Amino acid sequence: MDSKGIDLVKYIAAILVICFHCESIFQDPAINHLFKNVLCRFAVPYFLISTSYFVRRGQSQSSDYTKQYIKSLAKSYFFWSLIYLPIGFMWIQQNYSLTPTLYPVALVAGLFYTGTYYHLWYIPAAIFGIICVQWLLKQAGYIALFSLATLMYGFGTLETYYAYIGNDQLKVFFDQYMGLFITTRNGLFFALIFVAMGFFLWDHREKIISSQKYMGVLVVFTGLLLIGEGIIVYSNVGIDKNFMWMLIPFTSCLFCWSLFVNVEEKIDVKRLRDLGKYYFFIHPLCILWTANLVNSYDFFANSWLQLIVTLIATHLLSSLVITLTQQLPYYYFDLQLTLQVNRGYLQKLI
Repeated sequence: MDSKGIDLVKYIAAILVICFHCESIFQDPAINHLFKNVLCRFAVPYFLISTSYFVRRGQSQSSDYTKQYIKSLAKSYFFWSLIYLPIGFMWIQQNYSLTPTLYPVALVAGLFYTGTYYHLWYIPAAIFGIICVQWLLKQAGYIALFSLATLMYGFGTLETYYAYIGNDQLKVFFDQYMGLFITTRNGLFFALIFVAMGFFLWDHREKIISSQKYMGVLVVFTGLLLIGEGIIVYSNVGIDKNFMWMLIPFTSCLFCWSLFVNVEEKIDVKRLRDLGKYYFFIHPLCILWTANLVNSYDFFANSWLQLIVTLIATHLLSSLVITLTQQLPYYYFDLQLTLQVNRGYLQKLI
């Protein structure tokens, strides 16, 4: 099994995340729904499964791996949280009537729950999922873990299937929950099941190898079921469409299939991995910039043109960041070397 196929699928998923966060791409509402709320929705579960799969692999090599990984992820998260903090506060001012005294509460909620901007919720959710799954596995094992994770995910799906809730008491309870916590898209209700799946797939990788020949068929079969569920959701739209049951088997099968994908040597998967990472963090800035262009020039009013400009801007800015981060260690080394040479020269003069 090779990780190159995973890196390739993750890069495609990063592009789909950008597509999802852009304006409507297809004029037909049904087609746009199937593209954005079915196809694009697999991206985040795939990230969660692949991340937790490799975290589990790292745990098998070092008992300190999870701690170091979360520490590194948290550093990146807090850096980008600071970048998006002013934009997040502007969004809060436009959409909520918060007094200045509640800003610290909003900041804490943003950092540890929703993210300081809409895409950053993924990081605290992933960290919570990894910590929680690791603890539950030690305490209870996979049967209890998947039972709890399925129950939590089931509650989360009430957001998607809100229009189908027939029990008035459940509906009132869910309304109260949403009024307090805004969304069920978090580490407990959403991330837990996918992180558990990533751990499980690593622990049972031998069975995946033995089932390799069936993976393509399973991806197609579960993909068709996912499309069917997407049609059901479209016929009665709920509060949001983050949760769909078929995302679990489809994304799991897609991940297993991607373990065996042969990627040509000429494709630089490490570059794609780095680009995908920065696409995720940077793309909302490019979406905002493109929106300003739309307001300034009617030429950019076409949704496809907006998407293309956003993708190009995200790619160029991500490439620039990668280049700068690669060059900084060399500049730091040159600076340290220069300081040492100058220090030695001064000591000789003295």
